[in-house]
Amino acid sequence: MKNSRPYLLCLFACLCLTSSIPLSAQSTVTWYNQSFKIDTLYPATGSTGMNSPWEVVYGPDDSLWVTASHDYKIWKIHPGNKGARVVLDMNSLKDFTAATANPWPQGGLMGLAIHPGFYTGKPWVYIAYVYHLIGCSTGSGGTYCSYNTKIVRYQYNSANGTLTYMDDVISGLDGSNDHNSGRLRISPVPEGDGNYHLYYTIGDMGAGNLANVDRPNYAQDTTVIEGKVLRLNTQPDLSQPAGPQQWIPADNPFPAGAAGSAKTPIYSFGHRNPQGLDFGTMDGGASYILYSSEHGDQSDDEVNIILPHSNYGWPKVAGLCDDNYSSFLNDTMYLAGKSVISESGFCDSTPTTLVSPIFAFYNWDRNDNKASGVLGNMHWPTIAPSSIFWYGASAIPGWNNSLLIPSLKNGLFRIKLKADGLSIDSTVNPTDTLHYLAGYRLRNITAAPTGDTLFVAVDNSCCTLGTTGTIGNNIASPDLGFILRMVYLTTLALPDSMYKTPPQSPAAPVQPPVVRPNPAHGMLYVQGGDRQRKPLLAQLMTITGQLILSQQAYDDNFSLNISGCQPGVYVLRLFNGAGVQVLTQKVLVE
Repeated sequence: MKNSRPYLLCLFACLCLTSSIPLSAQSTVTWYNQSFKIDTLYPATGSTGMNSPWEVVYGPDDSLWVTASHDYKIWKIHPGNKGARVVLDMNSLKDFTAATANPWPQGGLMGLAIHPGFYTGKPWVYIAYVYHLIGCSTGSGGTYCSYNTKIVRYQYNSANGTLTYMDDVISGLDGSNDHNSGRLRISPVPEGDGNYHLYYTIGDMGAGNLANVDRPNYAQDTTVIEGKVLRLNTQPDLSQPAGPQQWIPADNPFPAGAAGSAKTPIYSFGHRNPQGLDFGTMDGGASYILYSSEHGDQSDDEVNIILPHSNYGWPKVAGLCDDNYSSFLNDTMYLAGKSVISESGFCDSTPTTLVSPIFAFYNWDRNDNKASGVLGNMHWPTIAPSSIFWYGASAIPGWNNSLLIPSLKNGLFRIKLKADGLSIDSTVNPTDTLHYLAGYRLRNITAAPTGDTLFVAVDNSCCTLGTTGTIGNNIASPDLGFILRMVYLTTLALPDSMYKTPPQSPAAPVQPPVVRPNPAHGMLYVQGGDRQRKPLLAQLMTITGQLILSQQAYDDNFSLNISGCQPGVYVLRLFNGAGVQVLTQKVLVE
């Protein structure tokens, strides 16, 4: 928010196919001379979507993990053949229903994160959800409800495909019918203390807004966990006293009290409704940046880089320190229901901890903000960013090192970053943003590791600005509750008349799988061969077909302990991750 500079938004001269036909029913669409095939991943058939998909994570097991926020169910979906099943039903873990909770909490079952060590002894899945209804009240803005939220750790059993509860990471967090935020991410590499850490966004509970206008706003109060980004351990730190403190990193920035070394889970503060959170990796994975997207009030949706002990300004500043919400004389402007004397004055008085967004959508001037503020939210210059995803692949030309930002009002936006990831590369597009999936109300997006396939969750509720992106429109989104699959289609850049066959160097021979030694004693070593999809599955059987040993591996080369096998002739079968048998070989065990 300090050191402000102007930002522009594409409004929206996108080179795209516009149609009233849902994209899931079309074969290909084109934006900016790039073509994509779009179809429906979920539901596999029919037209009934999921009940409010919230989190969509591409797991290390090549499955999509999806939370259904209103159904309180966690799904696993095959990204290729559309197979889907519920791995956890969490309805019994909350004490309210749609009949007793009115209004419903924003989200409900929200964030999900998978530990990077999922296949190295830590098959842990972290889940954030609202579990307790404290009560509902009627204030000057209408009825609002207060809840409690928690983050829990589960263990995944790959043998039977189930999740088993392990422990609460943190419980008793505040919850509301608005601005719960609820996004979870784990650092992609161990941090300075040698551990992975869990990050969680928690909003300001809608304080000063609509039905929650009477709630006090605590986003600037670092003793209250509202309007914050939290940082937690992914497993208990046994060097700390037993209890909740074991889940709080010892190097967190805010002390829990005047004395002692205990810390709070607060990492950054001054947030409104940061529903987006994702890590981008730089320098080949040697370093990383934590990005967030955050709902503005009546304008100025933000894209931030999250830093420890840093203040992001809310509710004293929205977007940049440019006084487009400041009050002058008797002409009053409001943020979170309170008048704002001077955005720039607040920024100047807190220069050491204040952080500016790297991008602000619809950075309108003061007069335009005041005029739009008396209208409904579809008239406000906002996109309502619902999540954020750092795209770091090269499969789609020009997309590498981009931020993908789904919105609840106007489809998907892509922002190209500079090489260091710290600012926007305005040379790519003079208005900074590229626009896709116009007319959709989107909740989340992720990508396959190959980078050529995106998976997009469509929100269940109304409404969007429509395919034209015209502020003030109020149009229902198509494909409610769908998970869309969006595949980049490779095209030739040269016309046929200019095509020439390039010189070909001899192709390197494909290395087949190898099993050695043979005869074997004690250990059997398997080389998986070139370009095999993981996990590999090795099965050692008797000549009569009795299974003796079965082992999965996520490395190209691995070993089987056959010391317990009786001497004789066996058959080793090797399958790749797609279930295709790539080797059958007799093995003599001595």
